[in-house]
Amino acid sequence: MKKFFILCICAVFVCFSTFSLTGCSKNEIDKISKNLNTYSIAMSLDDETKQISATEKIVFYNNTEKELEYVCFHLYPRAFREGATVKPYTALTEATCFPNGVSFGDIVVLSVKVNAQTKDFELVGEDEDILKIYFGFKLTQKKSVEIVIEFNLIIPNSTHRFGWFDGNINLGNWYPVLAEFDGEDFDQSPYYATGDPFHSSVANYDVEFSFPQDYQIVSTGQCELTTSGGLTKAKILARAVRDFAMCLSSDSNLVSAKTSGGVQVNYLASTLDLELNKFLDISKEAVEFFSKTFGEYPYKSISVAKTPFIYGGMEYPNLVFVSDSVDDENEYLKVIVHEIAHQWWYGLVGNNEIKEAWLDESVAEYSTALFFKSHEKYGISYDDLVGDALSSYVLYVDVIKTLRGEVNTQMNLAVNEYQNDYEYSYMVYVKGVIMFDSLADMVGEKNVVLGLKKYYQDNKFKVATAEDFFAAFEKACHKDLREFFNGFLSGTTIISSIN
Repeated sequence: MKKFFILCICAVFVCFSTFSLTGCSKNEIDKISKNLNTYSIAMSLDDETKQISATEKIVFYNNTEKELEYVCFHLYPRAFREGATVKPYTALTEATCFPNGVSFGDIVVLSVKVNAQTKDFELVGEDEDILKIYFGFKLTQKKSVEIVIEFNLIIPNSTHRFGWFDGNINLGNWYPVLAEFDGEDFDQSPYYATGDPFHSSVANYDVEFSFPQDYQIVSTGQCELTTSGGLTKAKILARAVRDFAMCLSSDSNLVSAKTSGGVQVNYLASTLDLELNKFLDISKEAVEFFSKTFGEYPYKSISVAKTPFIYGGMEYPNLVFVSDSVDDENEYLKVIVHEIAHQWWYGLVGNNEIKEAWLDESVAEYSTALFFKSHEKYGISYDDLVGDALSSYVLYVDVIKTLRGEVNTQMNLAVNEYQNDYEYSYMVYVKGVIMFDSLADMVGEKNVVLGLKKYYQDNKFKVATAEDFFAAFEKACHKDLREFFNGFLSGTTIISSIN
């Protein structure tokens, strides 16, 4: 998820409080990718207008337990349109999101076909950002249907997941993506401003993208490039990944290295950056450490892109954004490691990031602390990370109690149930580190790592829940830890600065 700067924001909050393929073999990827929903997207960028024209073909498998008469897609770019009622930014983050002034974007669906037959469609949902397509027949279980969506993208001048600014184009959460089926209907959650309001299963992607050759590209999957007539054509293949994103950058350098396990690690940044290899090295070391600690990274590559971005960082499969506004080197290093940890916790082991955000964010934050504990050369101390989290959390709770008379300390709320980013950050990130460190004091760090490893082994490529998480720890630690976890998650466990 997006990485916030949260250990020093109490004073800021007070100011605003009056406003309210290795290891896992190629054969495993091949096996997992069979009968997955498959997206084939052909697209081209008009750089002058910052618009993309695209055709998306989806082979959709009915892997639910019901016959389906329709399917739904999220149209996340509609959150950037003029008149959107649920915006992916707040009044406090608007200026950072739009440095040049508010700019609107959109996704415009031009036509829909189902099995080559033109179909009507409608926009539904709280903010009319859900594309609902009726088949005209009942799709039985385990059967597939081909859906073709023709659409145009208008990219806003923005530093958000979807936007262009200062020679960079971020393409995150940009295409019509299948909504998850919850047993009764398709999820229609809008693009909330807090957290990562996304929820998706792994799928396959074949993407062809034409854009001006002045840009370099990093993306989810494996990318082959050809250049002709001033244009670059990227052919990108991704199998069994949870999402698909890209970052384009002009006037940039790309450096690469391979891990001991053969994973290619790429680092993309401005030509003005002087320490590309240092940040490439820590990226490579993070992939190696998490592979060794939790389970092998199964894909061939991963890219880190330094790009204009509203938050500290953002994770996508095989690709992470790190904000060029992070000017403290230690913070920058922590963001890189945190976002790479998400390749395990969100990318490989998925979860509903709307309803159970702690399940990937807290684990990724604690994983980051473990990395620095084993890599002392970076001068970032595990004890300092935990100590800072504890003192910051206690201060936050005291400040909010003073201002409001009460404070929410629940970790298990849906992202839209938190009052603001600060509350969300302290409960999901900061408290998460405290929770796992407290667990390590109780059962030993070795058993905490064994629990995370078991969680990974049992749930990779799936969408896990809190119950799956508890079950993995029960197996690894040979004891029921639900009472411990529920105390932190529900807010009944009292945290003080004295352990």
